[in-house]
Amino acid sequence: MKKISDLDKSTIGVLGLILAVVLFFSVNVIAAFTLKNYRLDLTEEKLYSLSQGSLNTVKQIKEPITIRFYLSGKLAKVSQIHATYAVRVIELLEQYASASDGKIKLEIVDPEPFSKKEDEALSYGLKGIPVGNSSEYVYIGMTISNSSDRRRTIALLDPSRERFLEYDITKYLTDLTRSKRPTIGIISTLPIDGRGEPHLMYPKYHPRWAIMNVIRDIFNVRFISRQTLDIPPDIDVLMLVNPKKFNEETMYAIDQHVMRGGNLLVLIDPFSEVEVALGEVPYSIRPDIDKLLKTWGISFDPTHFVADTVLARTISHTQEDKSLQTKFLPWLAVNENYLSPEDPVTSAITSVNLAYAGNFNVTEKVDGLTVTPLLFSSKESELLKTILGLNPDPAEMLRNFSASGKNMILGLRIKGTPKSAFEKAPTRNFLKQRPEAHIPEAKNPVNIILIADSDLLADKFWTKKSTVLGVEQLYPFAGNADLIVNALDNLSGATSLIDLRSKAEWKRPFIVIEKLALRAGLKYREQEALLFSELEATQDRLKELTQKASDKNNETLSKEDKDEIQMLQERIIALRAALRSVQNVLSHDILALQSSIIAFNVILIPVLLVFIALFVAWRRRARRTQGRK
Repeated sequence: MKKISDLDKSTIGVLGLILAVVLFFSVNVIAAFTLKNYRLDLTEEKLYSLSQGSLNTVKQIKEPITIRFYLSGKLAKVSQIHATYAVRVIELLEQYASASDGKIKLEIVDPEPFSKKEDEALSYGLKGIPVGNSSEYVYIGMTISNSSDRRRTIALLDPSRERFLEYDITKYLTDLTRSKRPTIGIISTLPIDGRGEPHLMYPKYHPRWAIMNVIRDIFNVRFISRQTLDIPPDIDVLMLVNPKKFNEETMYAIDQHVMRGGNLLVLIDPFSEVEVALGEVPYSIRPDIDKLLKTWGISFDPTHFVADTVLARTISHTQEDKSLQTKFLPWLAVNENYLSPEDPVTSAITSVNLAYAGNFNVTEKVDGLTVTPLLFSSKESELLKTILGLNPDPAEMLRNFSASGKNMILGLRIKGTPKSAFEKAPTRNFLKQRPEAHIPEAKNPVNIILIADSDLLADKFWTKKSTVLGVEQLYPFAGNADLIVNALDNLSGATSLIDLRSKAEWKRPFIVIEKLALRAGLKYREQEALLFSELEATQDRLKELTQKASDKNNETLSKEDKDEIQMLQERIIALRAALRSVQNVLSHDILALQSSIIAFNVILIPVLLVFIALFVAWRRRARRTQGRK
């Protein structure tokens, strides 16, 4: 038998390669069975690990939970994308089962066509994917049930909603394990829960907003009339949406709800786009709600909204028959740099979209109350009159913009024991009053969250909808729903889902590009403003001379006036060309910045790494050559 030293190098190389392959498969097989519950998640957002909120929910499970994952064996033949996603789903469900110490039982069911298991899946509301033109269907969905047979269903698992998977599962686990759902009372002047019926002409039909489906999925909801004389005592959190037209008795009922220790979420709006779209003219908030704010040491200006060049969203608009990309100052995309990192309601959110948001001011420090800002603007912001929202001109707003140099408060939290805004109960002559006497001061510490916008609830500002095989799916692009549900969770005392929502909305914006584009924009906006100012003055002078020429009582225009008219017309043409040139240069510069940075990341860095690798290889080879000599 030959010794290893007697073998030539090529033979040793082949043997080594064979041993490496055998070792690779052996380690993987052993790891698959012995290290199944151990994993290392190196992703920045920890996308493949259970969050602390999920782990807390699993630890609180006291009764057995059964998760049935309905997965058709023929799925890969119909949709390879869904089949690949199924592997990810199974891995996540196994993590839940492993963390539950046996309290979660995982069952994987194959609902074969025309079988009892398929009938069971259909009875639970699962939606099948059709197999070609046949009458067969394949399934990828799940049900989660507790020992009392309460059941929640995910009818169809959509791969495009993968980042929401853990949130959906933990949301249903939380719902099935708690003894009582929190009850949210809502007083709204906007049709957030829908209005009318599709087949009726009056009142005009408005579908339910997506935010209400999200809220109803987690809480019990009860809508309360704007003319109510009492807030029911079983309301855990009272939510006011665009509060207006409240009579004194209703405001007193809200005040006494707080005095009894009830928490409050208020969305006030200086200018509601939704109201305008509904054909209603928005107007300032009445002094009644202002009465509560004043008692808490807060003021709110209903005649102005916050404009911000740093947080403004970019929109497309038409100017002189040309489509332009412009920052629209009333629409704010408040990112994590302007959301309080200390408060549990905002700490896990990356962005919130607002429209014509107002501004809160702390006018005085009230004994027993603490005020904490939750959302705020950048220092490149100012207050503009709400009347500009009736016929907004994005370009004009930018030209006239002048930064205030200070952060404005867009949302805040009030904690403590406030005093009543009323000295006594209002007189009520036609309905029975509450038996309790007037409460002058809150019995227990309360939580009040104020947000200076209500349009943020509207679908267009935070989510896109899509119906897949009859199942409506939401695809959020901003954390508006997370903000509202986090607030309701926090105010009702349920916090297990708050840190989880950060995974439900994540993105990687080109921050460097955004900053460079902002600087370039400021540079050219100044030049554009000067040109536009000269253009307006020139047009006014031309109008004056033209009107003079058309006045029959005046003599024929002098040669000087005619020459001036011709010169002004030529100047107007030149100024418009200059304006177009400035706008084109701005767009070109921003595009060039984007292209150069993307090219640097996509092309230059890999090429640089290749050169470094070649250099290292050359150096090693040179050293080996020198060693042989």
